[in-house]
Amino acid sequence: MIRQKALLSLLALCAVAAGQKGYVAQQPPADLSPASHLSAAEQKENFEFLWTAIDEIYAGFKLKSIDWTEVHRRYRGRLESVEDTDGFYRLLFQLVNELKDTHSWLQNYRIPLPGYGPGIAVDLFGSKPFVVAARPETGIEPGWELLSVDGLTIAQKMEAMRAILPARSSERAWQRDACRFLLAGERGSSIALKVRAPDLTETSLALARTAGIARPRESPAPTELIRQRFVHFGVLPSGIGYMRIDSFNGHDEVAAEFDRALNELRTAPALILDIRDNPGGFGQQRIVGRFLEKSRLVSISYTKAGPRHNDLVRHELHLGPIGAWQYTRPVALLVNDRTGSAADLFTCWLRSAHRVVTIGSTTHGNLSGVAAYAVLPCGLVVRISNGYVCDAANRPIEVNGNVPDIAVEPSVADYLGGRDPVLERAVSELRSR
Repeated sequence: MIRQKALLSLLALCAVAAGQKGYVAQQPPADLSPASHLSAAEQKENFEFLWTAIDEIYAGFKLKSIDWTEVHRRYRGRLESVEDTDGFYRLLFQLVNELKDTHSWLQNYRIPLPGYGPGIAVDLFGSKPFVVAARPETGIEPGWELLSVDGLTIAQKMEAMRAILPARSSERAWQRDACRFLLAGERGSSIALKVRAPDLTETSLALARTAGIARPRESPAPTELIRQRFVHFGVLPSGIGYMRIDSFNGHDEVAAEFDRALNELRTAPALILDIRDNPGGFGQQRIVGRFLEKSRLVSISYTKAGPRHNDLVRHELHLGPIGAWQYTRPVALLVNDRTGSAADLFTCWLRSAHRVVTIGSTTHGNLSGVAAYAVLPCGLVVRISNGYVCDAANRPIEVNGNVPDIAVEPSVADYLGGRDPVLERAVSELRSR
């Protein structure tokens, strides 16, 4: 998550909290569970508290062109038809989803997700879902395109899933996540599929959901790697150094592993940093500083400082050299639409410093700021983003993502054949430099 100094005045913003049990906090309270039964009057009270808390805390209304008053009218009308308390919490889940913000969520209430499928793994290539693995008994082969599910087109099926899946800051990232659940349902239930083979033959078939949700396999390493917890490294046949950073979900440990890897690759003529599929964690200024020879403006952030939608405070971040020495040779940074949060921030910083060539596909685009936590009178805790981050050109990364300098996306044939055109292009690009 993005770490910035929180504005303490933010915690006093919710005017509706006066005289009520709800409040806003910097950290989520521990061991608090939402009430299991709420009267209609209590539901209305909690709904209004949350809507107002979001109205006064959330920073991205103008960025995302959200008419929060219209959202209130729409959901207030739906509140009248809620049948029970679980239905009420589902309504609030969908209300928060209206923010389309990966970093805003219900902290202590989970919508149960369907957990069974027909033994088929699906992933997106060129915005279309393809089978990437299948049990032999399904009669489906990897490489076939999925056309419909239970009589719904893929677009219709994904739209129907918005009521149960958490929102994401960009549509491309949401579709990537939703693809995993396209075939999900109750255990033992049947599913009707239409698929298309590479020869354009279309087949309809019915299967039973008897297996867990299948995941695509991980891409193989491009060379033998020395493996650590977060950072794995080695030398490619070309002589170019290679690092794969799986996650930034560690403070000093990630940086220490990186330092070890960089020391081992110090003499490499160029370096590839692969943060594809890296979901984030914590900002890594210490790593970025290993590539900077002088101070650079690397990001501009905006944090909520008052109850109005445009009450935002601007902050510029400059980073300079960190560590005993800096790696000054060419660097390629590999990214994709699963590169998000602190990995999005890492990409933003290095791109803004003009220190890397980015190759791959546009990142997730989830760089909303540090959170405040609305604690509703009923005990429900809701995380609300109260800022967002831009690159040095003042372009918001939230929603937009980091657009790569060189766009390269693997096809389903590349994936099934074990080919990595993104890495291949990186090697070619670094050789030319």
